[in-house]
Amino acid sequence: MQKINNNPFYRLLIPKPIRTYIWKKFLTRKIYEEYKNTSDLEIKEILNNIRNRGLNIISSKLINDYNPKQIDVLYDDFKKLKYVNFKNNKPIYFKKKWSKSRIQKALNLLYIEQDENSPHKYLTKKFNVDKETIVADIGCAEANFSLDVIDKVKHIYLFETNNVWSEPLKATFGTYKEKVTIVNKKFSNKDSNTTINGAKFLKEKGINFLKIDVDGYEEEVMSNLDSMIKDAKKMKIALCTYHSNSDFEKYSSILKEYGYKISHSNGYMIFYWDKNLDKPYLRRGVLRAEKSI
Repeated sequence: MQKINNNPFYRLLIPKPIRTYIWKKFLTRKIYEEYKNTSDLEIKEILNNIRNRGLNIISSKLINDYNPKQIDVLYDDFKKLKYVNFKNNKPIYFKKKWSKSRIQKALNLLYIEQDENSPHKYLTKKFNVDKETIVADIGCAEANFSLDVIDKVKHIYLFETNNVWSEPLKATFGTYKEKVTIVNKKFSNKDSNTTINGAKFLKEKGINFLKIDVDGYEEEVMSNLDSMIKDAKKMKIALCTYHSNSDFEKYSSILKEYGYKISHSNGYMIFYWDKNLDKPYLRRGVLRAEKSI
């Protein structure tokens, strides 16, 4: 099925919604087959939820607890952008071309992702931020995570290479100019017009919290930050590990060697957007790592 998915003629002739439907049906069969004899209660719950609600990236009962149609999308006549009043009525702005329904669906998923019982949850009561925290939100997109914690931390550096988010981010954090720095550059080991020496920059800024969600480019970011992460005396890392089949095990091992305590979010995620998705189909969503010397 992976070969068919990547066949250019197949992708040209078959509409995307149909391709996605076929792919999800294929994955559902493979997941049932792979985990049919499991004794893992978390996996059993996922299988049951897939049977009842279909396959989703977060295949849990949470999907019934949130309704995108209840999200009120507003329009800012001055900024010429659509927005939603986020937690504590903070406006969060979105791309100009996004429709009302797309914004509703996107924000609804973000609400689900950061639910206390979600496998995509970054923080817990123990693994959290405080007034001394300096955050690097790497792969921030609309930056819902940073907007949620902005009043609790010392400073936030927003990293997003997709320039279409520049205007929405400036609008969202317009009242936090002294507390937020937006960086539209790609992580690298050198500085240029389009890249930034990530390890050098974050070390100079005293970053002590890394949130990394870069849609499959985690290895590129982590390799560029390796020396900084290894040498840090105080650091927390919330790293998304569901984009690649080996990321959780690989980075758990590396970070343990560097002296970090490792934990993970509850449950599993199914990254079906990866058209080459293979075992393990169910992956830990977020690796949490902490070091304090």
